[in-house]
Amino acid sequence: MDLMTRQRHERRAAILAAARELIAERGYADLTVRDLAERCGVSVPTLYNQFGDKDGVLSAAIEEHFLEVLNSTLVATSSPGYERLILIIDQSAEQILTLSAYHQRLLEAFAAIRSTVPVQQRVANQLAGAMQEELHVMARQNQLSDWADAPSIAGQMTSASIAVAIVWSAGMVPDNQFAASMQYATGLVLLGVTRGRVRKVLEERVKMAQQTLTRQSATRHSQINS
Repeated sequence: MDLMTRQRHERRAAILAAARELIAERGYADLTVRDLAERCGVSVPTLYNQFGDKDGVLSAAIEEHFLEVLNSTLVATSSPGYERLILIIDQSAEQILTLSAYHQRLLEAFAAIRSTVPVQQRVANQLAGAMQEELHVMARQNQLSDWADAPSIAGQMTSASIAVAIVWSAGMVPDNQFAASMQYATGLVLLGVTRGRVRKVLEERVKMAQQTLTRQSATRHSQINS
């Protein structure tokens, strides 16, 4: 990578880091391009050249999250198939919770702004494509039912993941239930088509997620009523 390209990548990373801070502090609606330019020490024209507009920054921030998960060393070095598929789900949940306030505000804005529809579709396609690849591996390992269609399953698992994230961002799922909710929703979809040893492993994962959700819900209701 030449010096100019490296500097451009570093500047882009700095802008997105500043955007994360500002979105977490103020929310997306109150973020201005000028505020963002001042925070990361660049000019307003530089921001427009890099991202187009404020919605472009939002789109880049969301897409960056999913690409970081899919390209992470942990996911890349895991065993192809079931293990990697589960890691994609768990790492997505973990990364969202690492910057909880930022991702919550980001997802609220992302779901509401129509101009981000193309990037929503790209992110969904990337996530579904990654899952589909691991499902094909599982099929070759005889871990899926003969009738199971990998693209359809990947699409349903992606829809389940996104639905949980959106419900969480609306405050309807607490942070301590988010990962278990993601595991439960995607696990139920996958459980319907798996077989053999991996089915038993998956069934235990889904049971544990259900126990976590039940226990934490009971604790929350007890605290509310006390």
